[in-house]
Amino acid sequence: MDFKLAAILICSLLLIFLMFKEISRKDKSHLIWRILASIFSVISFFFLLIPLQYHTLVKQNLNEINLLTGGIEIDTASKIPGNKYTLAGNSYPELKNTKTIQIPDLAYFLKTHPEVNKINIYGYGLSSTELKNIKGCKVEFHPSNKINGIISANWPSKLKVTEKFLIQGIYKNTGKSDIKLLLKGLGKTIDSITVKPNAETSFSFKNQPTQIGKAVFNLIAFNGKNTISSEPVPFTVNEQPEMKVLILASFPDFEYKFLKKWLFDNHYPLAYRSKISKDKYTTDFLNLNNLNLNSVNASALKQFDVLIIDEDELSALSVGEKTAIQTAINNGLGVIIRIANSKSSIFLSDRFPRYESPIQKDKGLVPVEKREGVKLSKLPIAQSIFLNPSENNQAVITETNGKLLVASKINGLGKLTASTLASSYNWLLSGKELDYATYWSALLTKTGRTKTENLAFKTLPDFPIVEQKTKIIIDLTEGGKTPSIKINNLQLPPIQNMELPFEWNVTDWPKTKGWNTLKINQATEELYIYSTQDWLSLRNHQKTQQTIEFLQNIKNQDTNNTISEQTTQNEVSKWWFFASFILCAGFLWVESRILKNI
Repeated sequence: MDFKLAAILICSLLLIFLMFKEISRKDKSHLIWRILASIFSVISFFFLLIPLQYHTLVKQNLNEINLLTGGIEIDTASKIPGNKYTLAGNSYPELKNTKTIQIPDLAYFLKTHPEVNKINIYGYGLSSTELKNIKGCKVEFHPSNKINGIISANWPSKLKVTEKFLIQGIYKNTGKSDIKLLLKGLGKTIDSITVKPNAETSFSFKNQPTQIGKAVFNLIAFNGKNTISSEPVPFTVNEQPEMKVLILASFPDFEYKFLKKWLFDNHYPLAYRSKISKDKYTTDFLNLNNLNLNSVNASALKQFDVLIIDEDELSALSVGEKTAIQTAINNGLGVIIRIANSKSSIFLSDRFPRYESPIQKDKGLVPVEKREGVKLSKLPIAQSIFLNPSENNQAVITETNGKLLVASKINGLGKLTASTLASSYNWLLSGKELDYATYWSALLTKTGRTKTENLAFKTLPDFPIVEQKTKIIIDLTEGGKTPSIKINNLQLPPIQNMELPFEWNVTDWPKTKGWNTLKINQATEELYIYSTQDWLSLRNHQKTQQTIEFLQNIKNQDTNNTISEQTTQNEVSKWWFFASFILCAGFLWVESRILKNI
């Protein structure tokens, strides 16, 4: 039976029963009032079950629609005239009691309604993918001001074991109390800041991961004792890629001795050659098979990624060896030169102008690693030679007062790095192993031969959400064959980019949040899928900014408007009938208990 008919039948029977009870009651005092109260209580009850509706005529522009998105204020939504539309599949808790028309697919809707040439967008706005569907329409955007939380964040999804993890971003606090933002990982708090009320504060947290493989840190915001948000920060730490090092030493000093041991302990393949007399050398091969290094030639240099050499050994090289080294640099070999002289016209070394500064005794030296901005521990040495800054050179290590200690420059496909720091081993002698590792990791990473990855991938959107459309774009440098792409062993059909034949993409609606396995041919990558509540503030802020940028890039033109009177259906608030029911039922109760005795 239809619910409306059932409600009419039940209320009719209830009214008949109440009328019978009132008429048959012996006490006839207040009879008219009791009958009226019974009638109105039943009518109120009926309209609580079946809302009372009425129709109004509204002037509606047939050429425009009102599109409501998340973040819109309820008061704002109620004041918007005409029909209101939302995108199906999106959750808008703020629009729960607002009558809207759902659009399953925006592109299809506009195709089937060619008369629509203007869209009024309210709330956080649309994503970049959704905005592509409304090109050609005039757009007006009414952004929401409700965004509160992390509105920007950036961190590396992949790290090498020697690299530091760095997350940076902006927190927007629109509240009236302080917010404490902290980064937690591996069961401990790594760093934290306090964000003042009504402020946007930048944050930057660093950490040196010690584990290999997958990891998820958490960026947590506290308001007093209450947790406002807890955002996952996933990344993977990979083994240091193999970097083969060749050292050519003019004599076996302490710097080479400690460097050789550090490279061996960190599993670098190393070939070491040190001169003992003219044309006589001693050689060591650590984590590497033996080679003939009596004469440095092109075939030997091809096997290495970095050459470390001092100026004295550079000057002693034969013409053939210098030619072989220059050719190897042009083909991608990296060379680190240890500079010890204030003036030099030596091969390669002469490309780094330097100067001599008076020695400041008992002050020591505090190097700064420029890429990470890390201040290293003080070295108890007197430094007199520094490099001259140049437009063609990039600073790698400086002294705290800005004097240049290490610089690097591009040469062909390779890189040249010059260092005037002669005694970095003092860090090891004083127990500062991390500073020593930071220094030499910076030099090797900056100088080493660049190795291209066979594949790289990215996702659209940047934060893939569980059970929402996700596009994975894959760049393959190898071959033109159709790749095999699987997510959690589910085979996906790839589509090739006709303009960029090395680019392939797949579309998926991931079912599992957290870490997922992405297998591309024989390579395995880790893909993190976020829940619907992760990074909400950031994603909403991105939508707002993307919508604003979209409006700035399109030319909004005047449109022809067709005005029509549309009939809209409205409901009388149930609260009126609830109040009426309570008053009538209350009167009947009071009359039967109190008034009849008066």
